[in-house]
Amino acid sequence: MRTILSPQAKLGSSQGGFTPLSRLTDGDHGWVRVRVRVSRIWVASNPDTGTEYSLDCLLIDDEGVTMQARAPRGDTMKRLKHQLAEGKVYALSDFTVVPREHEYMACSNALMIYMNKQTVVDEIEDDTGSLIPLHSFEFVDFNDVPSRNGDKRFFTDVIGEIVSVEEMGETWKWKTWRNISFRNIRLCDLRGRKLNVALFGELGRRFDAEQVFKQGQNVPIVAVFAGMLVQWYSGKEFTIRSTSASKYYLDLDIPEVQEFRESLMDPHKPIDLLPCQVQNPVNLADLVKSWRTIKQLKSLNPHELQWGTTFLCTATLKGIDCTRGWFYWSCFHCKRSIGVVDGIFSSCIHGCPKDPPPFRRYKLNAVMEDATGTMDVMIFDDQARQLLGAAAEEFVGGVTGEKISAVLCSHQSRSFVIAAANGCFVVKHILNEDELQLIGSAQVAAGGDPLLLEEESSSVSYNSGPIKIKEEIMVVKEESEAGGGCESTQDGGLSRILQLQFTSEKVLFSPIDIRRRW
Repeated sequence: MRTILSPQAKLGSSQGGFTPLSRLTDGDHGWVRVRVRVSRIWVASNPDTGTEYSLDCLLIDDEGVTMQARAPRGDTMKRLKHQLAEGKVYALSDFTVVPREHEYMACSNALMIYMNKQTVVDEIEDDTGSLIPLHSFEFVDFNDVPSRNGDKRFFTDVIGEIVSVEEMGETWKWKTWRNISFRNIRLCDLRGRKLNVALFGELGRRFDAEQVFKQGQNVPIVAVFAGMLVQWYSGKEFTIRSTSASKYYLDLDIPEVQEFRESLMDPHKPIDLLPCQVQNPVNLADLVKSWRTIKQLKSLNPHELQWGTTFLCTATLKGIDCTRGWFYWSCFHCKRSIGVVDGIFSSCIHGCPKDPPPFRRYKLNAVMEDATGTMDVMIFDDQARQLLGAAAEEFVGGVTGEKISAVLCSHQSRSFVIAAANGCFVVKHILNEDELQLIGSAQVAAGGDPLLLEEESSSVSYNSGPIKIKEEIMVVKEESEAGGGCESTQDGGLSRILQLQFTSEKVLFSPIDIRRRW
């Protein structure tokens, strides 16, 4: 649902020599000037590395038309960081208009503005731009949020009443080797449907939960969250999560918020302030002290193995149990197993959208071994894809479980980080050389010996370097005598001959409730 929060000027009109955004066309516009308000401004960045890519703005003109503008990383971005501010009105000229990007767009306009070193920015301080609205959102109905899961083409804007706020929580992110903080907020729409909101990092810390809780005891608080993406989280299901473009607004003075508030029918229920319901932080000091052998892991007291507890171990992979298959049909959204009978897929038990359709994910029933014994392990999709160098969909034609097992066994030696839950050990992460060095440094700093005791160590040696894969693929089209689809089989009409060469590495295992995954 597109929402324009402004009086509408006559379409196509041009006042004071300014061209409406609606009349811009693809190409360079050195002769064109536009009068726009900067509704939102953000630095597009990678939260894992802190790398900044561009300075982005959502612009609104006198007609209420919106368009995204971008200044790429470099001198222009540095200059405009100091020249542009949210809420102010500017005259822009000497810019380029291009088709919008395929990802991370804040509005549905088919065009966007690229600002470069020639772009002229003049602030308009008189009241000529006073009728330009401060805000514009493209609100998404709660029912339509799941269909945006994993879709990065457009950011998601939502409006709803806050019903609960959780305290800050933490979860470990292996990619950045640190705990990241977050806050969960629960929204309710006018039909009583609930939606989880996750604000990460500084945005979550800045959210004044105490003040919202206090104010929300007496009156409803209507919130707008903009610039979000949709993601499925275990324990929270479909969630809108924050990005570097995200903003939130409480009781914003716009018609949509006023209309929402006036439409609230039920008696007000005070907002709940709750502890964080789902979190999984990792204590690095505890992690480096958690080296175990397979024998020790198999003899652990079940009460010791709480969900999320991790251990380190040195071992080798011996292959997979081919009789149990090597992939499963997965819901695109929640990754749960989808049943298939005669080529017809059942619906996801969690009620996830049917599009995109189910597809194959790895599920390897593997065996690992050290000097003290052997143990079954589960290797799921992300980690198996790292080990094998390709997605399960690419390995279907002609690639059998025996071939995959042979690839895993080709590793002469390995080191793992593992944990157990419900009698299973599950691959959680594959450590690279830098991470192994961090573990070693932390262990030395804690006063421990980075080398395992002889009783605890595996008899095999290992190289801690990252995996290296050389793959030659020859695709051979085969004629199928079955004449039907291959939805219920693991081998299709394409054969791939793989030659893979690996070096050893360390792999992380973490306990996962298998019943919840399946």
